[in-house]
Order: sequence, then structure tokens, then C-alpha cells
Amino acid sequence: MTRVDTTESIVLDRTLARLRSELDMDERTCYASVEPLAPVIPMGGPWFVAVSLRDGTFEGSEQGRLTLPTLSGNATEAVDLTVTAYVRMALDSSDHAFRRLSDTSRGLLFRKRQILKAMVGWDLLTGSGNEVLRSLMFATRAARPMMVRVDNRPGLILGMLQVDFRAVYDWTDDTVSSLALSTLSLQQLSTLTLDELANLPLDSLSAL
Repeated sequence: MTRVDTTESIVLDRTLARLRSELDMDERTCYASVEPLAPVIPMGGPWFVAVSLRDGTFEGSEQGRLTLPTLSGNATEAVDLTVTAYVRMALDSSDHAFRRLSDTSRGLLFRKRQILKAMVGWDLLTGSGNEVLRSLMFATRAARPMMVRVDNRPGLILGMLQVDFRAVYDWTDDTVSSLALSTLSLQQLSTLTLDELANLPLDSLSAL
């Protein structure tokens, strides 16, 4: 595997792909959301997950031109992603807080552990198996568990928790990220080193 420059869109997409795979979810139950509080509540299923991009910071000493033909330009960013888990809760008269937190079906702390196992200490991989992070994914913060009511669904109460993760990666523009041997002209090929040629995919589809 080779570490490659990437884009924030790919970082988000591969984060979703990893969560779906590790948590046995699909595009309906694990999805991107502009804000951590998802505006739409999916039907069915005991829980679901939203991923939101948060603030990012750039490293001043790690910035170069993101242009052809050298492929040497990059801008290093550390971006935070908030993973918000919602668990459907069934109310009872005794309001057992411990069960709501630790139960293996609807417990918020059990779901938090699943999310941490899926994300902490892992890289993100492209479809062709290349790594995109400069360091392994790590957790930075967790918000306290909360109970939220859904205004348009009377009687529906959700348990909610949030965990923030940080991904550090090198930006590339869309032109560079889609480069492949089959898309370069002879003039462009002549400017590349042997190492740069070796890291290029044969076609643009395998670069993603």
C-alpha cells in the first residue's frame, strides 16, 4: 500500500465506508450530515450514525503548489469529524439510567465503544487500497450522553452521543487526484521521476 494525497471529500467518504463496514450499517443508517444534529430521522433500526465535518487547521510549513506537472505540491490539514450516534429508547416508569447506558442493544456506552473500536488507530483506505492519512485516526473528544425528543414523532425519544476524531492528510486538487498513466500526455510523462511514475495508477478509476 502507498500513502497518497487526497481531498476532504474522499476523507469523509472513506470514514463513512469504514463505519458502515465495522458497524454493519448501510447508506441509510450511516450517512453524512452538514450539522451533527441530523435533520432527518431514518425509519427502522435500533440505531443510526451521522458523520459531520468540523473545523480544520493547516500546517504552514507543509504547503506547496497543488499543480501539474511535478505532483509535489500539497497542503497538510488536520480536520475534525464528529460521529453522532442516535439510539432509539423505550421509556419505562422506573427510568433505568444504567440500562440505557450499558445495555448491549440500546446502551449508549456500548455504542460508543463500537465507534471507538471502528475508528481509533486506523488509516483510511481508497478503493484501490492506498492509505490517505499522515497519522492514524485518533479520538479527541466525547460529549456527554443526552436524551432528545423528536418534535415530529410524538413519543419517540432518542439517546444521543458524540465522539470527535481527527484525520491528518495531504490535500491534492481534483486534477491531481484523478491522474493516471492513461490520462497524461507524453510531455507530462517526461517531467515525472521514476518514483512518481511508479505511484500512478493505470487509469483514473483505480486512483479513487
